Amino acid sequence: MKANPTPPGKFGLPWIGETLSFLGDSNFIEKRQNRYGDLFKTHIFGRPTIVMIGTSANRFLFAKENQYFAAT
Repeated sequence: MKANPTPPGKFGLPWIGETLSFLGDSNFIEKRQNRYGDLFKTHIFGRPTIVMIGTSANRFLFAKENQYFAAT
């Protein structure tokens, strides 16, 4: 069985991920967007996180009515 691909990005250090960078850098999201695009992964506040930016990402997310995503 082949695993689904994940978006580009990095999870950072074990346990803390990129939380310190997120809290200490007011341009964290902008820098990641410039590097990885409008869809990327990170690990903040103890949770793996997918960031989706832009109108097309929001349209995709909200039009599918939990078809691809689940809140945990």
